[in-house]
Amino acid sequence: MIRFEHFGFTYENSGLGVKDVDLTVQPGELIVLTGPSGCGKTTLTRCINSLIPDFYEGTITGCCTVCGMDVTRQETGDSSAKVGSVFQDPRSQFFTMQVRTELPFPGENLGLHRKTLQGNLQKTVSELSLQPLLDRSIFALSSGEKQKIATASVYAAGVEIYVLDEPSANLDWDGTEQLRQLLEKLKKQGKTVVISEHKLYYLRFLADRVVWMREGQICRIFSGAEFAALSPQTLTQWGLRQTNLSKISWAHPKIETIQGAIRLEVSDLSFHYPGGKPLWQDVSFSCRGGEIVGIVGKNGAGKTTLCRVLMGLEKPSAGAIRLNGKGISKRQRRRESFSVVQDVDYQLIAGSVAEELLMGHERDPDIEEKINRVLHQFSLSDYADSHPTELSGGQKQRLSIALACISGKKTLFFDEPTSGLDAANMALVRSSIFHLAESGCLCFVITHDYEFAAGLFTSLLTIGQDGTVHYQDSAEYDPGQLIQYYQ
Repeated sequence: MIRFEHFGFTYENSGLGVKDVDLTVQPGELIVLTGPSGCGKTTLTRCINSLIPDFYEGTITGCCTVCGMDVTRQETGDSSAKVGSVFQDPRSQFFTMQVRTELPFPGENLGLHRKTLQGNLQKTVSELSLQPLLDRSIFALSSGEKQKIATASVYAAGVEIYVLDEPSANLDWDGTEQLRQLLEKLKKQGKTVVISEHKLYYLRFLADRVVWMREGQICRIFSGAEFAALSPQTLTQWGLRQTNLSKISWAHPKIETIQGAIRLEVSDLSFHYPGGKPLWQDVSFSCRGGEIVGIVGKNGAGKTTLCRVLMGLEKPSAGAIRLNGKGISKRQRRRESFSVVQDVDYQLIAGSVAEELLMGHERDPDIEEKINRVLHQFSLSDYADSHPTELSGGQKQRLSIALACISGKKTLFFDEPTSGLDAANMALVRSSIFHLAESGCLCFVITHDYEFAAGLFTSLLTIGQDGTVHYQDSAEYDPGQLIQYYQ
């Protein structure tokens, strides 16, 4: 189905890409591409779906064929009937405003008969349990729900080859399990699947082969059984995520009493959108600087909305928020807070990485030293003069964490901070949040990434689908039981 022979690609105006790749994918195989950020995984997927060279310009050497078609000689449209793509940012592939119209759109684009489209839609909704989302607006979906719809629209088109780039990045535990079940169905149907992925646990017993890449080259190709048998130590040494979450070690982080640390108190907080039922209600808890408060719950439960209320971007329907014993307005909360948002593209607005870090700190006499420090800390020194849009998803994520470190704010919010990050950078983000807490910051962390969360939180706030919120302070919280909140 897919063949790379001594294939190489170098992006225009960049030395990045892949080189001397030899890989053959047989019909019905499920292949996982993994490795550190920037190793070339996404580049190979762009060749398979013809975005290279039609959309991304550069220099090609060697040969790449998909379904017998040379990628250098075919148009993107020639392969669209055979190859379906699910991108890391699903917003980039939506064309309509409603779930009901988005699901059949790829099939409409291929000219499928109306009865076929309707049958495919009904089958997709049933098999992927999408009925609760069917009448929703695309804009009202959470990031995880958007990822589900993007995957489902490809499923409804009935293609032969599926190319998925970090499909689990924003999915909760249930969503990831649904994705695993979908991939299992595709395998049974004889479909060919190529996945570029950092999270590996849900693919442990699905992958036929795992391709480990580094610096644009294939280092080694494992059978699925060989890869599943690798020890946690070996995976960590190679910069890869774990395949068995039950073997992840954890410890209860120590909370040091910090003199003069801020104290946040929340009393009977509720929120609902106009005309709707409460998203959550009667939320009460108290925490202080030096703590790392984990916020967990299913996709769409209201985790991000809670943080937006706490930081002053949304007005609560009821309740009170106090800082150091005094009521604090929305404007004051915004001034005291810094947020690393889930969609980091919304957060990056300057002309270069260095300018992004400088923004708002021009009067700080030590800012140049601070910028150089965080650039080195997050392995972004080589990209200081690059425009943020030129960065990979993982590099953008690291830049957003660097912005939090340099902000000087004491109340910090992190919404899925490890989305698209490899094991090494996941560990870097975890240690950075620890250091921020040790300096007296109060950190709130939303994450579906159990591998990241294990051993990170000092207290836990869980949001149920029914709007109930339960808070466990440092004395009540047991990190050994954390996995049950994800399952």
